[in-house]
Amino acid sequence: MDEKRIAEIVLKVFEKAKEEHASHSRFALSNHISEHSDLSSKTLERAYDRYINNKKKFGPPNADSVELLCKYLSFEDYADYIRKNPTKKGNNSDKDSDEVVEEPVGKNWPKILVIAAGIISVVTFILIWPFDTKVVNGGSKKCMAWADSLYIEVSCSAKPYTQYGTKPEPLDPMKLDNFKKVEVNMATQFFAEDGKPMVWYYKNKDGEIEYFTAPGLHPITGETLRKITPYIIETYVPVHMNKPDSFLKEN
Repeated sequence: MDEKRIAEIVLKVFEKAKEEHASHSRFALSNHISEHSDLSSKTLERAYDRYINNKKKFGPPNADSVELLCKYLSFEDYADYIRKNPTKKGNNSDKDSDEVVEEPVGKNWPKILVIAAGIISVVTFILIWPFDTKVVNGGSKKCMAWADSLYIEVSCSAKPYTQYGTKPEPLDPMKLDNFKKVEVNMATQFFAEDGKPMVWYYKNKDGEIEYFTAPGLHPITGETLRKITPYIIETYVPVHMNKPDSFLKEN
């Protein structure tokens, strides 16, 4: 008897028992099967340990026990089980000899072609992908860096710092387009119609408030920005923006 088929039979036996019995413990299932067959509960527990718990210290069940396991599954005997549950083509587990039956090479061509196509796809992706992350005119990967009040696109080779004194970081299109430091006054729209904030702030070491158009981390200090509140607006936001001296002289 082939032990792989015995393991298959044992698994099916305990699966059937689980459908018939409320408790799924090794002890309870073994007792249940024993009550509905001529198998001893100890034999069943050892089979459970060997094939389900993978405790190889227990030997395989003898031929008589295998026959009884098959009868519990409603087969006449082991031969009847094997006849009604043939192995897949190319599986030689039920053969007594160690001879391996090889399929003709021609039949394997579809599998070989599928594997080859997969390898070609992976290699192509590896070779082409880096070019998708390069700047066409500069030939270097795309990065961005903080430049006073907004992010700008820079070369990733501009390390350790850019001309603005900030480090390049991986390009984030959303942050590049929407994250900016802005000046505000009482005319600024701080909240959307549904009450959600449209401005976030950071209080620097000098006690000054800096305002940004999106949530996230401060581009210099890395600290988390806070959403604007009525208190911050009333306490720190000027009534209007300061006008340049040229404007004051003309008016």
